[in-house]
Amino acid sequence: MILIVDSEKISDAAIKHSFHELGFQTVEVVKTAEAAKTFINNNKHISMIVINEKLDDSDGCSLCLDIKKEISSCQAYIFLIVSSVQNKTAIEKSRHCGANNFAVKPYSELAFREKIAQFALSRVVVLVEDDPVVSMTVINILARYSIEVISINDGIAAYNLFKSMSPVRLVLMDIGLPNMSGLQLVKAIRSKSAWRKTAVVMLTGSTDVADVKASLTSGANDYIAKPFKIDSFVSKIDKYFLHES
Repeated sequence: MILIVDSEKISDAAIKHSFHELGFQTVEVVKTAEAAKTFINNNKHISMIVINEKLDDSDGCSLCLDIKKEISSCQAYIFLIVSSVQNKTAIEKSRHCGANNFAVKPYSELAFREKIAQFALSRVVVLVEDDPVVSMTVINILARYSIEVISINDGIAAYNLFKSMSPVRLVLMDIGLPNMSGLQLVKAIRSKSAWRKTAVVMLTGSTDVADVKASLTSGANDYIAKPFKIDSFVSKIDKYFLHES
């Protein structure tokens, strides 16, 4: 889940649209620091918080400090939005108030997207799986680590997303997908130089040696057989992701 804290007169729908274009589906918007703290206290699985420098009832730096001091359970990655890259004072404050990074609006601009890409490289998993039960299980597991999951259930939709978004740390992918197979998708990912370092772990209901070998030959790093136990799933992907979160 992504939380945006912004008091400016931008519609919630417009803000959410900017993040939906980046692949993030679960986006919430609040207008004040108090509303943000209430929301964070009531929602455990927030992976990223974007806070505007100026808020109606506070300022972004103060809210960052409050989150770090008062809500110790919140492990979200925090961006502070500053007025410009020339605003050295605000940038310096962002480094001392608990924010992980800073960015400059508008949300739709390339510079902002590049900042979000830094987050994607450290705290985002793309899950390509058409079984809703498996998808929800994976999402719930990773949410415990404040990891954002971009979930897709169709091969072609995944292919189009990979063409437009920045590389992420890990891709979890079913072998058997509607419209385009997982094996084809792995080859497509590996054909892009920016994605070659992304770990790809296949999810498969088959333990057939030929299927496993085909996925690894296509460029996958590893595979997980379904159904899986939570402990074994976490153990398997820990080396690719969780130990760095």
